[in-house]
Amino acid sequence: MDKFQAIKNNHLALTQYHRWYQVYEVPLNKARLENQLDILEDEIEISSQAGTTKGKIGLEDRLKMFEGWQNAHHVENTSIKQLNDEELSLEADILYQNIRSDNSRYSYKIHYSTILKLRDNDLPLFTKVHLEPTGNVENPQFKSAYSENRAKSFMHYWLYLMETASVNSDKFKELLADQFELNLSTTSKVNTLKGFNEWLATISNQVKQSGHYPKNFSVTENVDNTINVSVDFEWEGISVENKPMIAETHHEWILENNLDERFARMKMMNVIQTKPFQTVE
Repeated sequence: MDKFQAIKNNHLALTQYHRWYQVYEVPLNKARLENQLDILEDEIEISSQAGTTKGKIGLEDRLKMFEGWQNAHHVENTSIKQLNDEELSLEADILYQNIRSDNSRYSYKIHYSTILKLRDNDLPLFTKVHLEPTGNVENPQFKSAYSENRAKSFMHYWLYLMETASVNSDKFKELLADQFELNLSTTSKVNTLKGFNEWLATISNQVKQSGHYPKNFSVTENVDNTINVSVDFEWEGISVENKPMIAETHHEWILENNLDERFARMKMMNVIQTKPFQTVE
């Protein structure tokens, strides 16, 4: 498998994995339950020390157990592999924290082993999720993880769509706010869907394959529910002339966040090139 496919698989799996936690981290309602069901295959198998459940039925009742709790899932590391033409595996370690309705606090490490089923030009679905507690953490300081999980699922989906823009450009509509402004390093300001699609087309005309490696990711939640994201991307690509290309960019985003939608939306993007786009001889 080529490296660019591996990068795309990574984005696909992490988009869904960071969505997995969001339903536990904000109060439950119908729309958020639907968004959770949207990432699961019909015959989903979820297993832990508490036993094994199969299928989507009963998920709502299980989620209601957590009503009144504050939950945070801090993803510490992930590893994604393609098992075959149809499946990805995702292994991850997280720090799980909660404050229950009686104000008791718990904090422990959990290892996740999951399998996702690939779909054509669509996000993969979880078919198996296994949770294994790996240790307690004493005197936990509770810290919310919702905006980080929300922003990371958005970021990986955005990057996946950028890397497959020639077939997936229409999917950006779900990720753009009604009023958006993109200040891109390679072109003037983009603030219309028409301008956005023209910009995407120029990239597809120059670059055949591309991959993004995010680093230095940080997020802050604002009082108006928007989320600020700061992140650096190492980028590599193959030009239409088959030459390897590299670049590095620093991004500052403001995401609009309607908690009932599948994803947050890009309201403002500022991009600074820290290493200009160039071919590597």
